[in-house]
Amino acid sequence: MDRPDSRPAGRPRDADADDRIIDAALAEYAAHGHAGYSLNGVARRAGVGKSSIYLRWSDKESLLVDAVHARTEAPDADTGSLRGDLEAVTAWALDYVLSSAGWVTVRIAIDGADTPNGGPDPHQVGMPHLEALRHVWERAVARGELSPEAPTEAALAMLYGSLIMGGMLDRQRLQALDAHGRQVIVDQLVTLVLRALGSS
Repeated sequence: MDRPDSRPAGRPRDADADDRIIDAALAEYAAHGHAGYSLNGVARRAGVGKSSIYLRWSDKESLLVDAVHARTEAPDADTGSLRGDLEAVTAWALDYVLSSAGWVTVRIAIDGADTPNGGPDPHQVGMPHLEALRHVWERAVARGELSPEAPTEAALAMLYGSLIMGGMLDRQRLQALDAHGRQVIVDQLVTLVLRALGSS
């Protein structure tokens, strides 16, 4: 999925420095949240000068959004069925919520609720997730598996609400699960979502 590049045009390309800065931005926000997140902290973690960051990003918010998106590779697998598509997206979303980028995404959402005029827009940060589910719904409607009037917003809230709560309250146990253990959780969530959508 193409996204507008918020970085200034014409900056020198250095993939290694980019990766260090991106990972440092995620680590800095994960450690300090909105109140303590700063470009000075990012620069120290990345081992670069602050000016190097400004060559690439105009401000700390655009850097953070790009950092989250750079580590968010949402699947768009067309498995041929609504259940299969939901399983693919849910398995990815579970792994994502337990990752560093996923934890930052959750923190941005929490911070954004408390400081709506500061920090990145949570909807912008979560756009890859919304797009992945939108494609699932569109394919299911085209295949006749899902009514256009199905409560997809409620299903989305059910799916991500469960994943986020697990990622916040049961993080260590979920991270320790093997592939089979995570698949059990995926199957349970998908079954609940399908029932909410009125689909088998």
